[in-house]
Amino acid sequence: MSRPISALPRFSLLTAFAVMVGASVAEYFVAGLMAGVFAVGRHLSGWTDADGQFDSATAVVSKLAAAAIVTVVVLHRSRDSWRNLGELRFRPVTLALAYLPLIAGVTVFLSEFDNVARAFFPSYSDNLWDFAPELGRLVSAEWFGPILACVVAPLAEETLFRGLILRGLLGRWKPWVAVTVSAALFALMHLNPAQTPVALLLGLVLGWVYVRTRSLGLCMLGHALNNAASYPLSFFPFEIRGFNAESDLATTAAVFHPWWFDLSGLALFVFGLWIVHRLAPPVASWKLPPPPLPPLLPPPVLAPPVLLPPLLSGISDANGHCQPAAAANTEPSMSAELVTLVTSLAQRARAASLVLANVPTPTKDAALAELARLIEASHEPLLAANALDLASPEAAALTPAARDRLTLNPKNLAHLAQSVREVAALPDPVGTLLDDTTRPNGLRIRKVRVPIGVIGIIYESRPNVTVDCAILCLKSGNASILRGGKECFHTNTALAALIQQALATAGLPADDVQLVPTTDRAALTALLKLDTLIHCIIPRGGEGLIRFVAQNSTIPVIKHYKGVCFVYADAAADLAMAESITLNAKVTRPSACNSAEQLLVHRSIAETFLPSVARALRAKNVELRCDAASAAILAAASAADAASAIPTTPATEADFSTEFLDYVIAVRVVDSVDAAIAIINRDSSSHSDAIVTTDEAAARKFLAEVDSATVFWNASTRFNDGFEFGFGAEIGISTDRLHARGPMGLPELCSYKYLIEGTGQTRG
Repeated sequence: MSRPISALPRFSLLTAFAVMVGASVAEYFVAGLMAGVFAVGRHLSGWTDADGQFDSATAVVSKLAAAAIVTVVVLHRSRDSWRNLGELRFRPVTLALAYLPLIAGVTVFLSEFDNVARAFFPSYSDNLWDFAPELGRLVSAEWFGPILACVVAPLAEETLFRGLILRGLLGRWKPWVAVTVSAALFALMHLNPAQTPVALLLGLVLGWVYVRTRSLGLCMLGHALNNAASYPLSFFPFEIRGFNAESDLATTAAVFHPWWFDLSGLALFVFGLWIVHRLAPPVASWKLPPPPLPPLLPPPVLAPPVLLPPLLSGISDANGHCQPAAAANTEPSMSAELVTLVTSLAQRARAASLVLANVPTPTKDAALAELARLIEASHEPLLAANALDLASPEAAALTPAARDRLTLNPKNLAHLAQSVREVAALPDPVGTLLDDTTRPNGLRIRKVRVPIGVIGIIYESRPNVTVDCAILCLKSGNASILRGGKECFHTNTALAALIQQALATAGLPADDVQLVPTTDRAALTALLKLDTLIHCIIPRGGEGLIRFVAQNSTIPVIKHYKGVCFVYADAAADLAMAESITLNAKVTRPSACNSAEQLLVHRSIAETFLPSVARALRAKNVELRCDAASAAILAAASAADAASAIPTTPATEADFSTEFLDYVIAVRVVDSVDAAIAIINRDSSSHSDAIVTTDEAAARKFLAEVDSATVFWNASTRFNDGFEFGFGAEIGISTDRLHARGPMGLPELCSYKYLIEGTGQTRG
């Protein structure tokens, strides 16, 4: 068994020292190899290095190559990832401003230390103190010195000493011990006692920054600024004795800075630390909590352990991958254990929701950032869990479209991690002021957004829903109870474990997100009756599942039964645009609820447009189910060009209101935009409908009169998606008319309450 991907490597002092020595040896080896290459080149072709260009290139290449070699070796041996070394970016960006006072304070302090050393240790400036004089010569070079000191050294040394050594020590020791040891090794690596105080102080500061922010990029920036500050300070418009003005070594009193200058440096340093502390995300534990000790007495067993997804009470999948709809007001037999299990989940979720409702935004964002990191670092176990699901009998019975939704791969896992980061970057809706009025009697009435509370999400073969719904509920302050289908049981369990691990790392209750650990129908039925603990149910899946939930729930349900979406090509349509939009809406992902199932074509363009779009659809293996008018036009086109005949299927009345979720589209010819609007309002599912036209009046009429959640003008219905709308992930697309409609993002997962402030008013 491999170690948990999320666990920190555990470095001993000897391991950390070996990493440092290994970097020095690798740097020496690469420099020697390049020197050998130069010697051969000089012998064969007369290369010269009169201006020291080769020495400069050697220093850059050897330092960067050594850092890369050691990092690759350590990550490989510890089965770790480059991504885990730390974020190169940092949020908020204003964290970088903290370095201005921070580095200014460090510069003043180090200048005064240099004064002390020169005053009391006359040999301080001698070369005897410098064990690496060649490096000093390179750093002081006219153009190359700043590049080596301010670019190359920060990249290489921060990767080694913060990303590898400090992070490894944090897996074993307390942060203050790990920071101190890594700073000491950082100072030792410079091989220059004259630089020891500088490197030690810088190592302590950057180590604290790394622990506090987990940003390797911020450490590199601080390192670069500190090195830049060591260059001549002649640009100052003032002179300070012992700082940028000559001092008199003959008398100690004339060596040191003025007292107020030292005090200013200390104040700047403290102020910089304070800014980092205030702006950085909340402190989160670097180590996973240890496993709990076994209790003295075993707890009572409320439910049998679930190792594999149990069958759904013997009910067959009569409705494809959807659970068949049961008659309303019927309840399968429920075991007391399942009722107790589900009730316990809901009770814990309700308690967690009261805490989560008041958690500050940075804490929620820290949990989301950790979840994104865990997903990226856990591809192997997630794909292994998904493979178990794909090999199950339940997955074998799925339609191709449902199996496609179930399947994970590295690409969609990377997309999933990115969607988590995008939700973290969205504004927190909780606490948003919606209205603020003051009544004539002086009462101030504020209307503010608040979380709904506990949200239950019921879904099928869509493991991405586990993450999408959990992160949206978390960001909007809601606790969530997730109940997935049996065909994705293992994948959902693996994802839920990562979510709870991220919550624990951020210091949030694990009960904020819970996965129902069984797929038994009795557990679902019990869950749908807990209206005193759960405030909203959102089903995501086929029409059978959604109808079952709506008919059996005593909790409010936000739903859409199906996506019967229309594209209407108007008389004034740009025909190339209409064809492109129709193809995109139908074939990019036929299994999606926002894919087009119906095509309406205005009679005036039908003879020109229909043969072209039909051939394009047939080239993508789309079956055409046509009314009499469209079939006649396509038959005539086929007769005129027998080499490219267009096969069609006569449409039934049911085809004109069917969600195919496959490579099938129904086609009709209409006489006007009014006829198209009437057909859509009658036969669509009020989900996503589009008009393609250059006639603005017709488009405005269509947008105003089509009674759907989302209506498009000259755009594909596939854009009806929370991600495309800028909501990050979405929790679903609602076709309801109360509370939420269309893609549901963060604001739609909130309710509101009124906050009333008075000064003693009473009502007569």
